[in-house]
Amino acid sequence: MGMRRSRAAAVVAAGVMAAGVVAAGAGTASAAAGPTGRVCIFDAPDGAYGLGHVAWAYRWSDGSGSWDYGATESSHNWRKSGTEKQMLHDFATLDESGGYRSYRCKDTAADDQAAATATATAGFARSYDLATDNCLTRSIEIFKAYDGSGGLNGLDDGRYTFPNAYFNYALPGWGPETKL
Repeated sequence: MGMRRSRAAAVVAAGVMAAGVVAAGAGTASAAAGPTGRVCIFDAPDGAYGLGHVAWAYRWSDGSGSWDYGATESSHNWRKSGTEKQMLHDFATLDESGGYRSYRCKDTAADDQAAATATATAGFARSYDLATDNCLTRSIEIFKAYDGSGGLNGLDDGRYTFPNAYFNYALPGWGPETKL
């Protein structure tokens, strides 16, 4: 009887271990499939007298492949929606701030489109401040709201930072600079 229990326990243990491997494999496959969200920052390096200007973009959470994207400038704000192809075309052809020339993106663990939209709207309602509430700080706020998982909480808030410096040096883990 002791032998049967040992053998039964070994079979159960092997089954539990195999189930754990399958579950781990499923988690790995899920992780391999990738995060659900994606954000991008666009750079217009000649903006603000050569200190730079940035804009933001985030992919919709409904799986459609659509994006919301926009920017804050001292004189106006704007926001658009469209496919990735349309978004890239729009940024490549906009001439504001000397023109957007490149972008960097990052996948995110979460994709709270509603929070990002609310944050963009709230930012548009505030007064612009060159040092502390500008194109860069608002872009970062939108990214953090979109990734409700907290994965982007390590981003510096961008206050008192030149957009070009932030774009070039303060985005660890983001994809490489891609030319438009």
